[in-house]
Amino acid sequence: MNISSTHSEVLSRIERSQGLRLSIAIHSCSRDASIALVLGGKTIRYLPLDPQNRTAATISPALNVLLDEVRASDQPLDYIAVTDGPGSFTGLRIGVTTAKTLGYALGISLVAVDSLAVMARNLWEKKPDASSVMVAINAYRGQVFAAHWTRQQWESANDSGDFSSQSRVVLADDWISAVAADRSCSNGAEPLLAGRIEQGRGFAIEPNALDVAQLGHQIASKGRFVSPMQLLPRYLRESAAEEKLGSVQIENWG
Repeated sequence: MNISSTHSEVLSRIERSQGLRLSIAIHSCSRDASIALVLGGKTIRYLPLDPQNRTAATISPALNVLLDEVRASDQPLDYIAVTDGPGSFTGLRIGVTTAKTLGYALGISLVAVDSLAVMARNLWEKKPDASSVMVAINAYRGQVFAAHWTRQQWESANDSGDFSSQSRVVLADDWISAVAADRSCSNGAEPLLAGRIEQGRGFAIEPNALDVAQLGHQIASKGRFVSPMQLLPRYLRESAAEEKLGSVQIENWG
């Protein structure tokens, strides 16, 4: 496949001499999966996957398109950024397995990206002076995958490159109560909110592979790479079948 003149400009000798890194980003923790090829902060190709078809069936053909772009560019692929959790059990397995397989085949490192932190980053960018950010993803069975970031915590994560520290699984009602309490705090410093719980409850925001690429770049800049052998999905809880065999560990929100 020949890359367009626009892509050729992005992959110019000048940009390569500036040390920009070529990466593939994979977002598969929700039904709206996508992949992207990014050079530094510039998008070369973004491909949303058809939500009407299974991710397992659509991700390989889409990756072949991106790999054609890589081969035509004569630019080495530096790393693969992938959401490792939390989110859909099946989606995470597909994305992580794909990244591991491609990493093994190409001999390159991976960057694990927390899906809730991706959502939080979107909110911080919209309002960088916000006092805090709260995000959640529907985990079903009355639970949510949630994270609450204060400004200090986010700045500390920016310094270390560790953006997974705030993610956990909590009861959905506890998260909704916490949202209501923080929004009514007396000092008026309302947090920014994002989430997908159920229709009419929560504040919808969907990350995509471009968002994963941006946070992945921040993590990579801190040297936080993992090998294909090390990468595992972070489910944060047991599957439905596993829960039937043992007790469920759910953290308190506070």
